[in-house]
Order: sequence, then C-alpha cells, then structure tokens
Amino acid sequence: MKFKRIFVALCLGILALQAIGCGDKAAKKVASEAPRDGRDRELYADALRSLQRHRYEEGRLLLNTLISAYDGSRLLPIAKLLIADSFFREGGTSNLNQAEVEYREWLQFFPNHPLADDVLIKIADIHIKQIGPSNQDWTQARSADRELTDLVKRFPGTRDNPEVQQRITFVREQLGSHELNIMRFYFKNRKAWNGVIQRGLSIVKKYPDFSHLDETLYLLGLAYMEKEDTPEAGKYLARLVREFPNSEYRDKAAEILERFGVAVPEPDANAKERLVARQGAIKALMTEVFGPVKRVSSEGIILNKGDEINPEVAAQFNIQDFNLVTPEATLTNQQGVKSLSQKEAPKVADATATDKPAQKTENTPTVKTSDKDKKKKAKVFGRG
Repeated sequence: MKFKRIFVALCLGILALQAIGCGDKAAKKVASEAPRDGRDRELYADALRSLQRHRYEEGRLLLNTLISAYDGSRLLPIAKLLIADSFFREGGTSNLNQAEVEYREWLQFFPNHPLADDVLIKIADIHIKQIGPSNQDWTQARSADRELTDLVKRFPGTRDNPEVQQRITFVREQLGSHELNIMRFYFKNRKAWNGVIQRGLSIVKKYPDFSHLDETLYLLGLAYMEKEDTPEAGKYLARLVREFPNSEYRDKAAEILERFGVAVPEPDANAKERLVARQGAIKALMTEVFGPVKRVSSEGIILNKGDEINPEVAAQFNIQDFNLVTPEATLTNQQGVKSLSQKEAPKVADATATDKPAQKTENTPTVKTSDKDKKKKAKVFGRG
C-alpha cells in the first residue's frame, strides 16, 4: 500500500514537471555559456551555417544564445532579424505567426533602421499568405490592408512603389470581393435593402478600383429603387453607364434610367480603361473554393532562396569593418542596399531569382580595408 502511494506520487510529480515544460513552450530556447571575446562571431557563423542547411531550430538556438549572452554585440540587429526570417522561411501557420512576433519585436528595437519598411512589408506578406476564399473569414486580408496602410503612412516614399502597390491592389480586391458576397446575399436572400446599401457604399468609398465596381453600382441602384429613393438610384445607375460602358449591367441600368425619364449619360473618355479585366469563370470558381493566388515571395529579408544571405541587405548592418568569421566569407565592391522606400527598381513580389555571392577560393587573400573603403564595400555571406 505504501509502495503504491509512493509510485502514484512519483507519477504525479513527473506529470507536473511535463505540464510546466509544456507551458513554457513559448519561451525562447537559449544555451547558457560564459561570454568570451569573439564568441559572438563564432555563434553567428555557426548559426548561419545551420540556417543554410535548413536546420532552423538549431540556428535559432545559437542566435538566441548570441543575443542573450552578448547584448552589446554589433551582430545583435542582424541576429534578431535572422531569427524572424528563419520562421518565415520555414513556413506553416504557427511559424508564420511566430515570424510576425519576431519582426514586430525587431521593429521595437530598431524602429529607425533603413530596413524598417521592408520589415513592415514582410509582416503584411505573412497575412497575405494566409488569405482564404473571399466568401469565408476576411481577418487576414483586413490585417494585411492595415499593415500596408501603416507602411505608406510611416514611409511615404513607398506610396508609389510598384512592389507595394501590387500588394495593396491584391488585398483590396479580396476585401471588395468579401463585401460584394455579403451584398449579394442581402439582395437575393434577405431583401435587406439597408444592408445592401451599407455594403455597397463601403465598397464605393474604400475600393474605387475594385474589379466588380460596376455590379456594386448596379445593386446599389436597385436597392435604392426598392426603397423608392429615385434620385439616389439614378445617381449610381448613371455612374455605372458613364464609367463602365462595356459592363454587362450597362444596358439594364440605361433602361431603368429611361423609365425614370433621366437622360442616359455618355461614357467618359477614359471609361474603357476603368473596367478591369476579370478572371475567367473556371478560375473565378477555383478562387472562391481554394482562395486567391498569393503573389508574394517566400524569401525572408536577409535569408534568400536556398537560405543564402542577401549580401546587399547584410551590408545595412555595418558589420563589415571588423574581422567576422563566416562560412566562405569574401569581400566585394557591392554598395549597401537602399531601403524599400528608396529603391529605384525593386524586385517583384513573387521574384525567385537572387544574385549569388562569389565563392571564396583557396587563393583569396585576406583584405584589410581603409576607413574610406569601408563605406563602399560590404561583407558577403556565402553558403555554408
């Protein structure tokens, strides 16, 4: 009897320890060791080698050790960003969510860093990757839109950047589709005219470039007709005729205007350019079932395709002016990369090609740079 009580107590103790361990899963794994001069560079080199071999957990452990033991190291900014990139590169819902946490933490530490706008873009990409069909939950699309809006507000130079505009157009198309699906449901199934009007006005105001804006205007006009508000109905039907002369709803809207005794307006000079090309029937159906095509890169900010370090981005961390031991390190004449808001010719969102750094040969000499050359040259980190 006494033995059974002891056995039960031991089992309960083991279960308690396991519960404590499970509850601490969110904590970052850090290996404890005594700091010593130059060890931060060794940890970085070992972590980089692990990441390049897709050993993400091992690489993050080494980087967290660097961050914990060497909080004054000049490698701290690039180490923290590499951790975020590793989660993004690894993919999957849980890793993407953790990547967002890491990117946001990086921004808290380095809000004025030249790569801050690129980090905001990557946070938006995390949500874009998880956007589902427009007839389902729209939380991810709304979050992505919020991040992109914040990006443009904080970094006005990104407003006209094609890379940013592609994302904004994509996200707002999904948001507009979601609103239109609800609008159709209210119109056909509920006869809820106020609901139709509310959703329609929201689309007209927020998403003026929505590809189904003509249908939105048509349903708005019909809903106002049902409420016997002829002036408002005529306003939106006339806009449909004027701005979308090639729309399938144009003739129906013109017929209603004629019944109202309202002159049918002539099309605008630029009306044909406003009607955005739509998806084919089969592609549209696939989008409704499986979700839209997410045209964003799976690369991190520093970790590129194949988990190679982007040399131009690495140059932003100003770590090239001391002897850093890295796998196959070398020197080039490449200039530091500009931030996204300064780029003249940015990469497209779904680009897959990257510039591979030159490999070091046995005859490559060790080069010491002067203070003047330090500003022009950047360390390139090759494959481990």
